[in-house]
Amino acid sequence: MEKIENSQWKLSMAGFTAFVLATIFYLITGPNVPGILGFLTSAIVLFILNAIYVLYTKRKSRNIKDQQ
Repeated sequence: MEKIENSQWKLSMAGFTAFVLATIFYLITGPNVPGILGFLTSAIVLFILNAIYVLYTKRKSRNIKDQQ
C-alpha cells in the first residue's frame, strides 16, 4: 500500500479529517448543527471530486498503456 504522502486519496482524507475535527470543536463549544452539516457536505463533495479524479487518472493511464 502506498504511503499517505503519495496517496491519490489525500484530498478525501483531509476533508474527512477536517469534518471530524470541526465536529469535535462544535460539540465542545456548543452544539451547532448547521456548522457540522456544512463540514459534512464539504467533506462529501471533496470525496466525490477526488473519486472522479482518481478514476479519470487510472482510466487515462490504462489507455496510454493499451496504446503502446
